[in-house]
Amino acid sequence: MLTETKTETLADPLDDVLGYQLRRAMLVTMTALTDSYEELDLKVSEAIILRFVGANPGCNQSAIGRALGVKRTNMVPIVAGLEARSLLIRPPADGRSNALFLTEAGKELLKHIQSAGDAIEQHFFGDIAPDTRNTLLELCRNVRAKAEGTFGLPGGSVNAITNP
Repeated sequence: MLTETKTETLADPLDDVLGYQLRRAMLVTMTALTDSYEELDLKVSEAIILRFVGANPGCNQSAIGRALGVKRTNMVPIVAGLEARSLLIRPPADGRSNALFLTEAGKELLKHIQSAGDAIEQHFFGDIAPDTRNTLLELCRNVRAKAEGTFGLPGGSVNAITNP
């Protein structure tokens, strides 16, 4: 007969697997970010789009979708919802697309989005030395560039850090 024994600490067979550790780190940081944005009555996707529009006034939703790897069909309802909440406007840019701009309410909300994001960054990464943080950022960008097929291409990351 099997009896259940309690152990206080299990051996983690994935403790040395970098991808697993990155995934776990992403989960805890994204959960904190999600909770923080929910207090602003936003989903993470909405906050990210507002940040992109704030950083790129006049861009179109197709360009943001490409930058984020989001399908057009998924972008349309998010942008429409932000417009319905008077957080952004979409005046015509040319015959086929609309430019995106933040409204005054959108600009004000963006300040809160950035503050919330900064607080999460500080909480999780504030005690990491700047050089180490920059190395970690570059390594993550390289992994992302490899996944997106842009590693070594113009605009993609090219620095392979071999001695962090």
